[in-house]
Amino acid sequence: MAEDLVSRARAGDAGSRTRLADRHYGAVHALARKLLQDPEAARDVTQETFLRAFARMDQYSGERPFSSWLLKIATNLVRDLHRRKGRWETAEEDPADEEAERPEAILQKGEEIGRVQAALDALAPEVRAPLVLHLQEGMPVREIAWVLDLTENAVRMKIYRGLRKVRATLGGIS
Repeated sequence: MAEDLVSRARAGDAGSRTRLADRHYGAVHALARKLLQDPEAARDVTQETFLRAFARMDQYSGERPFSSWLLKIATNLVRDLHRRKGRWETAEEDPADEEAERPEAILQKGEEIGRVQAALDALAPEVRAPLVLHLQEGMPVREIAWVLDLTENAVRMKIYRGLRKVRATLGGIS
């Protein structure tokens, strides 16, 4: 089914391209937002990812999942943005509007999540990206290596070092 959709999109079928974009938009946007921490820049990177992907469908080999190919394009765009700006800009997140039975529990959980997010934000971009892809996106090391153009050992080392730094920041065992 997915291969058929990609084949039709390659042939220029607009409906197939729309369905592929609908299917993968959320994952690409979530990754861009986590890596950039800027909603506007994340939207721009997401849109540019799909524009480039559809313009270069002939370069998709089919050896990896289409979603991984899209995430690789998005990661490269984020990396390019980082190089141009010299740093990754951060933006304040709007707190989610949630009903709470126990406000103190929600407040404590929010503080803990905020501390973890701050610890992740403090990581260098080249360490944060593999950690986010692995822990938050659930991507296996082999796919992360392909997406980021690293060896599997380099990915494992960056994840290990990132986890150590996050634990140290949070006061945990390193």
